[in-house]
Amino acid sequence: EALREHAREDHLGLPGHKLPFTGLPTRLDQLIDNHHGALKRLRRHLEERGPLTAAQCFMPVFGREVEEEVFGMALSEAIGHLNHMLRMGEVTRELSEDGAYRFRLS
Repeated sequence: EALREHAREDHLGLPGHKLPFTGLPTRLDQLIDNHHGALKRLRRHLEERGPLTAAQCFMPVFGREVEEEVFGMALSEAIGHLNHMLRMGEVTRELSEDGAYRFRLS
């Protein structure tokens, strides 16, 4: 959201995957909407099933099961969403006996 005010239609986007593109304001709006939707689904998931590990939060974040080949990237993104919620005071994090962090709604 902080970058949105600086984005112009003629900016060339060079994503880490897929093809380069122009139309950065539109793409930023899509990314923002996607992340807000994932956060909303994640809140509901934690409310219904928490406390959970980041890996147990893949379904609400991605809307599908995650294949082994992309597990690390998916885990990083799920942790990113959960850490955002932690910074915002929406969740707490506890280290469980098995050494995994579990997140629950505050």
